[in-house]
Amino acid sequence: MDSPIFWQRADLLLPNPLDTIFFDLDGTLIRTVDSFHAADIAAAEFVAGTLNGLDWGQNKGRALLTHDDILAFKQAGGYNNDWDMCYLLAALCTARLREWRGTPLAARSYGEWAALSHAANKEGRGGLAWVREVVPASALPDYAMIGEIYRELYWGAAELRKRYGQTARYLPDFPGYVRNEEPLCTPDFFRQLRRLGIRHLGIITGRIGPEVDIALEMLEEYSGERWWEVVIPADLAPKPDPRALRLALAGIAEPVSAALYVGDTGDDLDVVLNYRAERRESEPPVLAVSLVYPTEVALYQQRGADFVISHINEIARCLGDGAIV
Repeated sequence: MDSPIFWQRADLLLPNPLDTIFFDLDGTLIRTVDSFHAADIAAAEFVAGTLNGLDWGQNKGRALLTHDDILAFKQAGGYNNDWDMCYLLAALCTARLREWRGTPLAARSYGEWAALSHAANKEGRGGLAWVREVVPASALPDYAMIGEIYRELYWGAAELRKRYGQTARYLPDFPGYVRNEEPLCTPDFFRQLRRLGIRHLGIITGRIGPEVDIALEMLEEYSGERWWEVVIPADLAPKPDPRALRLALAGIAEPVSAALYVGDTGDDLDVVLNYRAERRESEPPVLAVSLVYPTEVALYQQRGADFVISHINEIARCLGDGAIV
């Protein structure tokens, strides 16, 4: 087992008291490699292979995309919404296999595409705007259709009917990747944080609607309590809009002295950096904790994270406490 990673910015002065922590859900509190990420990949495969009839060697077991490809675009920022991620992947994969076939663009790696997307994102033209700028129009899927396919893959037919009252039309027999989700923290994780002096806990998530509901149901059952005071979904304020943090702070009943926001993507980091860039003196400081894979450590250090950790259970060390929750 790899040793846990913990890094703190050298010049960081920890606010005192630090009494609040906000959490991202996916990849932070909930393992989503086999749910959201799997649905992202499956949606691109369905569009490229089933709808467009394209061949990338799938009958020989060749993968169209990998988990690392998803991570590269999550790092780039602009794709915190999984419909946007699926749209990007379906468009890019289609163009590489058809419109760009035999050209240098088809040979460009997904990591290189992600780097270009990140550069555009820093200039304020990332995400869907970048996709529509660089991918030929003939390779762009219908966005509403992508949403339907993704929803059917993630929920499965039975949960889709239960949660949305809809009948799956693209994948009527699919069981749904949502069944693969599980918490990443220990059951008493939040009780231990309160014992360490954290008085307020909340959630800022890229999920919306029933996706939020099912996650909260699982976490409440797992921990035996409804530990959060506020939940900010993406339809209220999508990350990296700093308004998401302001709404979370406003949702706490008492004034917050200082907070951490813990997330695992570029948009999670940017929501804190954007808040910090325009923070008023009357507003509490918020520090960014990036939860990353070992290969991502240097990237998030360079981008301005205050803490870098490899597992949510390391969060206690960000409070100036040597103990691991």
